Amino acid sequence: MSQFQLHHGDCLDVLKTLPDNSVDSVVTDPPYGLRFMNRHWDYDVPTQAVWQEVLRVLKPGGHVLSFAGSRTYHRMVVAIEDAGFEVRDQLMWVYGSGFPKSLDVSKALDRMAGATGGYGEKKPNVHSRGDHVLHEGWKRPWQDDPDAVDRSGREYLPATEAAQRWAGWGTALKPSHEPICLARKPLIGTVADNVLAHGTGALNVEGCRVPTDEPIPVMQSTGGRKFEQTHTQPDRRNQQIGVQTQGRWPANLIHDGSDEVVG
Repeated sequence: MSQFQLHHGDCLDVLKTLPDNSVDSVVTDPPYGLRFMNRHWDYDVPTQAVWQEVLRVLKPGGHVLSFAGSRTYHRMVVAIEDAGFEVRDQLMWVYGSGFPKSLDVSKALDRMAGATGGYGEKKPNVHSRGDHVLHEGWKRPWQDDPDAVDRSGREYLPATEAAQRWAGWGTALKPSHEPICLARKPLIGTVADNVLAHGTGALNVEGCRVPTDEPIPVMQSTGGRKFEQTHTQPDRRNQQIGVQTQGRWPANLIHDGSDEVVG
């Protein structure tokens, strides 16, 4: 067998062909159960039975990283835990490209009254999203309507008194993060036993450090425990015994590096 092997097919079918305890880790972005565009594949999150199959193919101590939706993360992680995994952490993937799917209350009130408002000038820092292609050859349905694309970047001017009173109100926030469940298949023995036997069960901290030009103090507590100082104000009860320059300890928050997020 070559060092790398690609299995092409439906993951639910391919999983059944893999031997027990043969996979080091699973990183997946499964359906979120948000009923996206009323598509059947996104009707629910993967069931406990699916995660039990993932558990079967993972080596003891193997980790799973599963992306999830902010509204349905609880359903995802409960199924993972009930399948037999040990939930280790929740990571946050933060990004700046989210687009709010919010109902404009003033528009709804105008429609209810049979009225139609107007549209003002382009909103500042808002561009037409008519060329925003989510996947190759596929757009959101409204993006094929030139008038809808034009209106998407303009301020709505409500017509009725009720709509004017509720102008600026919506029903949703802009999505800017996706939670990721970090879970582990139960170990056989201790972490040290499992690492030696299966090569799994731990995280490569040194390989995932966040680069920084700032030296990080290495402290020692009064009890003799060494640790990296992560706060801006050192704890005066502990003694600095050196610095490390390999980068910050990897955190459970990651982001896309966009100007929106960094700002």
